[in-house]
Amino acid sequence: MRVDLQPAYILHSRPYRDTSLLVDLLTPDFGRITAIARGVRKTKTPKRQLLNPFSRLLVCWQGKSDMKLLTSFEADNHFLSLKGNHLYSAFYLNELLVRLLPEMDRHNGLFFAYEHCLDALQEGEDIEPLLRSFEFRLLEELGYALDFTQDVRNGCEIVPEFFYDCHIQEGFYSAAPDIPASYLLKGEWLLAIAAGNYSAPETRQAAKKLARRMLKPLLGSKPLHSRELFKQINPDH
Repeated sequence: MRVDLQPAYILHSRPYRDTSLLVDLLTPDFGRITAIARGVRKTKTPKRQLLNPFSRLLVCWQGKSDMKLLTSFEADNHFLSLKGNHLYSAFYLNELLVRLLPEMDRHNGLFFAYEHCLDALQEGEDIEPLLRSFEFRLLEELGYALDFTQDVRNGCEIVPEFFYDCHIQEGFYSAAPDIPASYLLKGEWLLAIAAGNYSAPETRQAAKKLARRMLKPLLGSKPLHSRELFKQINPDH
């Protein structure tokens, strides 16, 4: 199998053997792939810098195994310069994709959602809505989406004034009177999330808790390095 001039973002790279790199890439037509970039650590060439995270390249590779051989790569004239919390947030996106996206599982829309999120981070847009939107899009692509507009147990539409509980594999349903307040989700928050409206602080808080609950079973017990780094830089976050 040979693929030529496929657009790709570098998600992660790490040393491989003495002179090579093992590179995780996100592509529109093949999803996430892992490829060997042979000999790129021999000398400190400008081309080596292209294999840093967030670079958008045109890549060629060959091979049928889980580990492809990167035969050539070139810049795609799309450059980012992320800083501070926006940079750490982009690392978080990359780590989610590397951890959760199966190899060679095509998600064309996810590639462009990721690109949009990176560009928005580059422009300094508000981080929380960007991350929540991407997390829920990733969960949808992986087959774990929830319907934020319907009560799954009675089939009725979510009512803004009512409170709901959540089963992360089924969806939302009317909350029992005795459930802890920390588990309560107001209907207006769920409908705002469905509409992609994170302007209210209560909606943001609810969306963050929900995204973490839904991602936790998929991520397992291994912590996210990017999240730990973000906590170190922002101890009050």
